[in-house]
Amino acid sequence: MSTSSPINRNARTRSFSQKTWLTHEFLKRSGRYRFIGQNLWKLALSLIVIGVIVGLVNHFLIDIDVLMEGLFSRYSDWTILAVFFASESLLGLIPPELFIFWTSTFNQPWLLICVLALLSYAGGNVSFFLGKNLQRFPTISNWVHFKFRQQVLIFHKFGGLLIFIAALTPLPFSPISVIAGAVEYPFKSYWKMALSRILRFFLYGFLLLKLA
Repeated sequence: MSTSSPINRNARTRSFSQKTWLTHEFLKRSGRYRFIGQNLWKLALSLIVIGVIVGLVNHFLIDIDVLMEGLFSRYSDWTILAVFFASESLLGLIPPELFIFWTSTFNQPWLLICVLALLSYAGGNVSFFLGKNLQRFPTISNWVHFKFRQQVLIFHKFGGLLIFIAALTPLPFSPISVIAGAVEYPFKSYWKMALSRILRFFLYGFLLLKLA
């Protein structure tokens, strides 16, 4: 049986160390560490702000469960889920936190949060493929590139990292997904990066259900 020589093992070790160091240097010099840190801070800040607002409303104004029942009781559950999916597919027009609050009116809210997370993830995929087909509609394509020109520039700089961060933090997930499709970002890479969207719903759900 042949074994690797110490020289070969050391070469592999040095190669791994060098690759790790080069990756670290690239992330630092390209601003990716700073970009990740800034947006994770925004995520933490948004959770704190939402928590404070909900706590104040719940304590001084109206019970959140009563408010949600009054807001959603006139619609069927399927209608609400359909509206949520449409919103997540079309530029995220309605804040998803509103629907997370809605789950607090059920006996098994975590099951519904799981459904919302999967629908949001699927909606992001729809946005991606809408972006891929934007070139068929020049007027709409021009509007999207103008409306979200800042996000387009950021996407060209950070690529898949922006998808991951947008899915997890308050950055606009659906528009970023549209841009990813429009610039022909590989779908195989997109759906992997976008999986952090599911984690976001459980993070927000953990906070909001505690407060509701």
